[in-house]
Amino acid sequence: MLAVAAPFNTTFRELREMRYLWREPIRMSNTRLVATLGREPHTPLDDAIEATLVGLGCLAPSSSPRIQASGSSFTS
Repeated sequence: MLAVAAPFNTTFRELREMRYLWREPIRMSNTRLVATLGREPHTPLDDAIEATLVGLGCLAPSSSPRIQASGSSFTS
């Protein structure tokens, strides 16, 4: 489908061009990030899912202080 639609649709053309990223594993180093930040921030999965569902309007905002108004809650 991508090959047929790619000449006529920009999104399909770009998807076809980037297809290799889905087939080949990519290994990236975070050495520079850790050197700059000192530690890599991690958001607990429960907090991330809750913030996403609240942001999408699928879940009412809770009174829990875990989710900030901006929607991000990086913790170290």
